[in-house]
Amino acid sequence: MKSFIPWLLLTCGLVRPVAAADGGVAEFDKLQLSYQGAVERETAPLRDKYLVELEKLRDTYSRAGNLAGANVVQAEITTMNQQIAFAKKGKRAPTEANLVAAANADKPAAGAEMPELRWFVGKTWLTDAQTKWKFEKDGTGERVRGGQKVATFTWRLLPSGVIELSEQTAPNKPVTTMFLKFKNKLEAWFGPSETSLTERLHYE
Repeated sequence: MKSFIPWLLLTCGLVRPVAAADGGVAEFDKLQLSYQGAVERETAPLRDKYLVELEKLRDTYSRAGNLAGANVVQAEITTMNQQIAFAKKGKRAPTEANLVAAANADKPAAGAEMPELRWFVGKTWLTDAQTKWKFEKDGTGERVRGGQKVATFTWRLLPSGVIELSEQTAPNKPVTTMFLKFKNKLEAWFGPSETSLTERLHYE
């Protein structure tokens, strides 16, 4: 026992400063990353299949006009994609708080007026200048003027109820962002930001 006590004191005196110097987590980080790498290799095929099925279910809900269901499934997709991003970057797994935030990212904000997907999905809307905006069920679309396609875009529904459009006039051109707010099945407004929607759209 007498020989054990000096050894214990020496150990505490030597090891703790070293641990404090690197935050005491260097070995833990290595172990955790090694574990996450092994888990990633084993679960990637199952996770990828799960994502494919989630996307199919989201699209099914969208086509049926089930916005609440589509949002719930999209929230799960967002969470899964965040986990994939962390795994690819070799970072620590996201905390529970981060996962909750991601899961809620695509849920309607309190008091938000959410449009019904049937108002615009698979349909065409026009500007006052008669430019046509065609919204496809898969989250893509195109803008047509005078019978000619002038741009393609992808769209997504934000928690605020506003639609975000990422538009590109050509493959080598930069992507621009625009926002739309559907008031009802006949009226919509668009502009450069969620708070600046000054141009009118109407249903064709």
